[in-house]
Amino acid sequence: MSEVTNLSHTLTKSRRSPDTDLDNDVSGSNKRLQSDGRELCCPRCRHMFSEAGLEELNSDAGLRHWDFTECCRFAMQGCETCRFIILTIGKSHGPKWAGDEVLAFRNRATACKSMPSSIDVLEGRLSTGAVVITMYPYAEQGNPAGRLIRRRPLRRDVKSKKVLAAASRIYTECKESHVLCRYAKDNVLPSRVLDVGTVLSPTLKLFVNDTEEYGQYLALSYCWGGPQRGLLRRQTLDSMTSEIRPETLQQTVKDAISVTRRLGFRYLWVDALCIIQDCRRDKEKEIGRMATIYKNAAMTISAGTAARAADGFLSMESTYLPDERFEIPVPNGERGTVYLRAGTHVPKHAVDERGWVLQEFLLSSRMLVFSEYELLWQCKEIELHGVVGGGLEYLQPLQGLPWTVFREANESAFGVEDTERRYMWKTIVEQYTIRQLGDMNDRLNALQGITRELETLWNDSTRFGLWEKWFVELLAWSKRGCEDEESGETVRENRAPTWSWGSLNGRIRYMEMFKREDAKVQQSNLLEGRVSKHVELKCKALKHENIDPALFEGAFDEDPIDGFVKEYYDLSDGADEVGNKSLQYLLLGTTQEGKTKATLGAALMVVEAPGGFHRRVGLATFKDMVIWKVAELKTIRLE
Repeated sequence: MSEVTNLSHTLTKSRRSPDTDLDNDVSGSNKRLQSDGRELCCPRCRHMFSEAGLEELNSDAGLRHWDFTECCRFAMQGCETCRFIILTIGKSHGPKWAGDEVLAFRNRATACKSMPSSIDVLEGRLSTGAVVITMYPYAEQGNPAGRLIRRRPLRRDVKSKKVLAAASRIYTECKESHVLCRYAKDNVLPSRVLDVGTVLSPTLKLFVNDTEEYGQYLALSYCWGGPQRGLLRRQTLDSMTSEIRPETLQQTVKDAISVTRRLGFRYLWVDALCIIQDCRRDKEKEIGRMATIYKNAAMTISAGTAARAADGFLSMESTYLPDERFEIPVPNGERGTVYLRAGTHVPKHAVDERGWVLQEFLLSSRMLVFSEYELLWQCKEIELHGVVGGGLEYLQPLQGLPWTVFREANESAFGVEDTERRYMWKTIVEQYTIRQLGDMNDRLNALQGITRELETLWNDSTRFGLWEKWFVELLAWSKRGCEDEESGETVRENRAPTWSWGSLNGRIRYMEMFKREDAKVQQSNLLEGRVSKHVELKCKALKHENIDPALFEGAFDEDPIDGFVKEYYDLSDGADEVGNKSLQYLLLGTTQEGKTKATLGAALMVVEAPGGFHRRVGLATFKDMVIWKVAELKTIRLE
């Protein structure tokens, strides 16, 4: 069953080394497919892009391609399409294609329900019925291959009347019929919004909602990308309520204002212009309302392509055409050029790298994403897709909150059980810490909106990013699996205690769910108040120098202690953080990881600090728990 993997390696090597003789690698004819010195496709690939082939593609049985052995043979003889098929299946499905199992393709139409008159999406299935490859063929206008292939190069259009009208129709349908998207408990406007008027009667001023006025509004999700101009400040509050001059605004904000008007909305919420940027009290108050602001917005405008607020998101021009290019013989002796893409498209958006945007995405009921090639829609009932259809098919790697945060009644199927909630929070934190922040002091603030919402929903509270109910398990974060980062952590910030991931600036990972929790928070009142950075744990403690290597002789091939315990320091110079202090392990609990579900112990790595406290320096995992049977039970105060 390793044939696909081995052949994929061979084919990849042959692409890098064109002089390699592959003719003897497979049985069968050694004659390469050539015409005038150029490589051609095999008979079945040629047939697939013909009128007769289209009839078979549209049939119930589909078009019979090759079995694995035959496909290998023609790939080695020069059929680039067969090569593409083998490499794609090998990469995504591994060694699942048996030598004599036939691959059959069927034509799937994305734009109509009737029998397609052109090739749209080619789904390759094995005899089991499982789809093992999905190919999207493209052809340029006027190219002979375009007579049978529907898809054309996708030229970016996110602002035409047609596109915005389509977005409006989807919004109306969503508002009227999508049960899961009816989240807003009320339509009270935020404390401040931009009043943009209408297309025919444009205005631009700040509206201060002193009387809890109701109304529909949009919210903007975007990258600041550095210092901003035109910010709301205490000294500009009065003047901006009278008038805001467009020339003082960043291009992304101006684009969002234009979209708001054209979609028929009067109000727009933009953080830079609706939060007083030089007032700490106002920032804290409004950041705490982020959940309500994005939940209750009619739609969130996501400036996907703008890396900076100055860039804007409407004027960028781009064209999509797959990189894989193939020459296909067509009738009348002509050659057609086909471009193939396999699988769905994962959009690349600048906003997806920004820390603040994560909670904006998670909380938004409906999103209008101004993407690389088209305008996209996503809500809680419809996955990410182009508003006009017929474009790319997308994979959204990040999922929104699919549960009671957005329900009037507590009726969610997911997020009710503790294990689901723990998994959800760990996933949120892992996704969040990959992202960048303009000001790293916002490390905890940028999740405050979602945290406030969950505190109400879960009837729990967080302290520095850890939930009280699962506090011990959530201490088991580490840099494990983050070793590929270009530069490690060098500084531990004082904005959070050492036991919180908020004290670091980079990516962190969590262990699997605990099967058993061994440590206990000694006093519940230790987590009172925002300024309390201390926690007292009752747990088994073990000093590094007290581990007896004789206990593990013969158990590991490597050094006994090194094989028994794996240490993951929080900082790249973690050993320096320990210095000449005594390193201790504090047992938190056990989990099961990997395919074998091997038991692993998770322990904090700590050193003594002034005042009778201990500081975290990392996390350790233990392959065998025998040592903990004789470990001493202690009360440790962490800072």
